[in-house]
Amino acid sequence: MNYEELLESRNGAAMAKESLPFGQLYKKMVDGKYVNVLDLKDELKDSLVFCDAFGTESEQNSHLAHKSQLHFTLATDSAGLYGANVEQGNYRTFERLLEENPAVVAGKDFILGTIRSLLDITSYLHDKGIFHICYAPSNILARKGDNIPILLFHGSAYRAINDQQELYGERAAEYLAPEVIENNTFDARADIYSIGKFMEFLYRQAEVPLELKGVIKKATSPDPDKRYQSPEEMLKSMKNRQSVRQSVLSFAAAIAISGIILGLYLYLTPEPEDIEFVKAAPSQPQEELLDDSMNIMESMGYAGDTAVEHVDEKKMREYQAKAEQIFRKNYTRAAEGILSKIYTDEQMNSTEKNFMSGNQATMEELVKQQVQMGTEAGLSESRSQLIAGEIIEQVTNKMKSRLKKKKSESDDNKKSTKNIKENKK
Repeated sequence: MNYEELLESRNGAAMAKESLPFGQLYKKMVDGKYVNVLDLKDELKDSLVFCDAFGTESEQNSHLAHKSQLHFTLATDSAGLYGANVEQGNYRTFERLLEENPAVVAGKDFILGTIRSLLDITSYLHDKGIFHICYAPSNILARKGDNIPILLFHGSAYRAINDQQELYGERAAEYLAPEVIENNTFDARADIYSIGKFMEFLYRQAEVPLELKGVIKKATSPDPDKRYQSPEEMLKSMKNRQSVRQSVLSFAAAIAISGIILGLYLYLTPEPEDIEFVKAAPSQPQEELLDDSMNIMESMGYAGDTAVEHVDEKKMREYQAKAEQIFRKNYTRAAEGILSKIYTDEQMNSTEKNFMSGNQATMEELVKQQVQMGTEAGLSESRSQLIAGEIIEQVTNKMKSRLKKKKSESDDNKKSTKNIKENKK
């Protein structure tokens, strides 16, 4: 690329405009440098009510300090106010971002990270009595490179304008809460509604995760009283529902494991048992199971996954204890059968070479049984090794004690026989 082509490419990028509800944002050459400029719509420039509110927000904007807040100053010329000078940086609207790269929504934590950032700055603004009102994709900017959501103008500064739908335009007005359009009413719940609509936009080409469907439904309720009352409450609900989902899936996995362990127990236990068979309940789809679990927990007043994790941990401890019990019983039986082959009078009185040879084969068989039975019982290799070591030591001591007792009795019998012979003489 030669110098002329480079300049043409640079100027073309500079002239690319981002359409916001209030006007066009683009880069403009001023004193040899490119600066961000927003040209207001003609009808807004001619509105004394809007221009007065725009000046008030400019003063308010200078005191806001948040990573997701963009700053601006008034831009005027000989004809008066025409727009705003926006701070340095490369920005594009979320609308443009998803048009150019729709696959970005599939990025790790992109959607949830975006929503968390918006809820964070919304909470910050609410603490200062400011409401953004319209979270339309064309009214949220993304910093090029990291795609962090950025807000510029906030709707509560323009509450003096009666027709908010006309102010934001037809497309952006779809993200306004019903009470804003009908009654020009501004509060935290209006922002919650708009954020919920923005979440719908992000998921328009993707499946909404089950745990977030309820969040979006509640946030976009037409009745403000049925919505989340604050960004903190909405964020907490998102986290809790995600935790419940993970806990329910873990609990379902634990139930499956318990079924396997119970099956092994019934199969490996030699004693016959009377088992009462119960007709299996019809299988329930995973989505219905998760929905039912969330509804039950919310109705019981549990926050997040506290209750589920408590039950989960208790059940897992019970399953682990049962698995170890099965392993101990079966491995003890196997160890006694294997070790009895070397702890005999013949083996103990054989040469050291023959004894070591037999002992090596025995240990290999013990290890083989430990790995096989540990896997069947669902134990980790380290845990099955520890228990197997304890059992081998117990069985070995038991057999040594038995041989020692037998030898002692044999020596006593020999001694008694010898005394009898001597007495006869």
